[in-house]
Amino acid sequence: MPTFEYTVDAATLCLTLIPAPVTLEYTHGTAMIGSLVTIEKRIPEYAATEGADETWETLPIEQLSSELERYCGVTVRTRRVRAATGEDDASANAAEDARDARAGAPAAMNGTVISLGLDSRLAHDEYTLDVFASDTIAVRGGGESGLRYGLQTLRQIIGQTSRAIPCLHIQDKPAFAVRAYSLDVTRGRVPTMEFLTWFVDQLALYKYNQFQLYVEHAFAFVELSEAWRGTDPLTAADITYLDEYCARRGIELVPSLATFGHMYMNLRTREHRGLGEFPEDADRPFSFIERMEHHTLNAADPKAHDFASRLIEEYAPLFRSKSFNIGGDETFDLGRGRSAQDAPEAGRDELYAGFVRDLCETLARHGRQPMLWADIALESPRTMDLLPGDITMLNWMYEPQIDESNIQTIAAQGRRQFVCPAVRAWSRFFPDYAGAWLNTYHMALAGVKYGAEGMVVTDWGDYGHVNDPRLSVPGLCYGAQNAWNPIEIDEHEMNRRISVLVYGDESGRIMDCLVRIDSDGVSFPWDLAVQVLELEYGSGTGMLNTDVASYVERSCGGELVFDRTLGCADARRRLLLRNHARLERRRDCDRALIDCGSAVVAVLDGSARGGLNPELLWVMLDGQRLFNRLGEELLVLAGGEDACDTKDVTGRALDASRRARLAADLELWFERYRVQWLSIGRYAELARIAHVVWSFADILRRGAL
Repeated sequence: MPTFEYTVDAATLCLTLIPAPVTLEYTHGTAMIGSLVTIEKRIPEYAATEGADETWETLPIEQLSSELERYCGVTVRTRRVRAATGEDDASANAAEDARDARAGAPAAMNGTVISLGLDSRLAHDEYTLDVFASDTIAVRGGGESGLRYGLQTLRQIIGQTSRAIPCLHIQDKPAFAVRAYSLDVTRGRVPTMEFLTWFVDQLALYKYNQFQLYVEHAFAFVELSEAWRGTDPLTAADITYLDEYCARRGIELVPSLATFGHMYMNLRTREHRGLGEFPEDADRPFSFIERMEHHTLNAADPKAHDFASRLIEEYAPLFRSKSFNIGGDETFDLGRGRSAQDAPEAGRDELYAGFVRDLCETLARHGRQPMLWADIALESPRTMDLLPGDITMLNWMYEPQIDESNIQTIAAQGRRQFVCPAVRAWSRFFPDYAGAWLNTYHMALAGVKYGAEGMVVTDWGDYGHVNDPRLSVPGLCYGAQNAWNPIEIDEHEMNRRISVLVYGDESGRIMDCLVRIDSDGVSFPWDLAVQVLELEYGSGTGMLNTDVASYVERSCGGELVFDRTLGCADARRRLLLRNHARLERRRDCDRALIDCGSAVVAVLDGSARGGLNPELLWVMLDGQRLFNRLGEELLVLAGGEDACDTKDVTGRALDASRRARLAADLELWFERYRVQWLSIGRYAELARIAHVVWSFADILRRGAL
């Protein structure tokens, strides 16, 4: 049979497999799945018959069987056969047949046979998949991982082709040895175990082999109860259960823990505030923006190192992985506070590298290899030179168009690195799918070019994790495609494939609609709303939060300057008026949201697919529509009523009763949002989302910024 091959380099044969069939040349005809499907696990010649099932324990045979029964309406049985043809093997196979017969299985094999086996000629993560017209499907892997990936491809094909499967031949292996996903479970959401296991199943289906849960304070560390109280933290039992669940699906669960920067909640406690750069700031009112900007451990304080080491020592033994992501990113306060007093002769590069070296020594004592976000190390060549050579550098860039120079820099030093794109879902109701596709594609291309060993797709929860991780599944697929085989694919074509594979949409329309939501449907985004709200220092004080004001000014490139003497209301007014052109798009944006929502719901036809269901979709769409209206109302309160279309027929600006109705609509919407949040997560920081919504309801009723 003809084979379709795509050559990445002289040694790599790859195919585009999301979805697989549309990119393949295959033989004439189709293989019809009969009433019985037999899955044969061909036991290697060297394996003991009684213990041979251990060779296949991470294969998705159970999932394949259930999908064959669901999609094709067939009966599935599984049998073991010896791969060799000697007399002993024949006896073992006869014994297997006898066991089947005693269990009520038919002696004759009618229907399709799916034959699974190993092939020493293939690399360990390489596989071949052959579908023959003679009712036989053969999957061969160079190792257990290759065989598993072949089965996942077969599952993808079956999910799209129903009873008739095209005859084909695939020989395939990934571009990156490590294909990881990092999910933020600390800055707002703490998922339920049910959701996490579902998510792991999605990762396995799309051939990821590593998973990281990003944690700052949302794990029940013994000495951090003051930090995690009220957040429904993950427990040791949760981690050990998930670690086992991942392992049985061929996925390595890697600990990912903030141990240097991003210590906001930990350093706001009375017990540990003294370990930070600015302990005097520990009692400032909570702020989503300040949580992202501040609270770094004092690298010059030995007690801070001991504290971070204790967290590592408590957390690492829960994982079978020998890797450990120690974070180390965005240490914005380093060298600006107590460390400048405690070690005035030390530069920022020495402080940073010294602290990281100490953490690496802690990991080495426990047999763990360090991973580190690369942003701070890349700021200074001296910092990079001072770091240990065995660190895996996690090189993140999240813009659609990237600068390859940082990837080239790490490659030139001979360091191991993973490239790290993002699903671009943070601080939004809906992800920026278009930006995520370009970001993952360009990062993967650069990673292959400069010899990166892996790719980590990141999914962050800045500003309270208002984004629902079920909506990240398309971004997960973008990452899977580009980590496996980064070839040029038209964005519309890629989205059509995801529509078919993930959402069962034969028209291929769902993803085009979902992509439009962020690009065409947003006039008042969540991150801008948070900035407007947090310009006030605390609630009801009327005071300007100068830290947030400085952040907003930097975000605006210096084009916006707040008068510190005029207070919060004036700063809010200036920020809103600066964004008046965007806020005035409310009506057009709302029409786009309604059009997209109606089209997607029509395709879903009341069902849930790929984690998406009609109620979740409408809750998130309605949330964005209400915030679009909120932005328009706030612009009126800022004095911009002549610049926007918000007047009633008498020519007067929107009155208090209309603002009160919007306030009530926001509060009623939050109750629907709460139900969706709790369907996949614990309460955690849901109250912080409520605070944003209810604070704006109060502003509307008050009628003043």
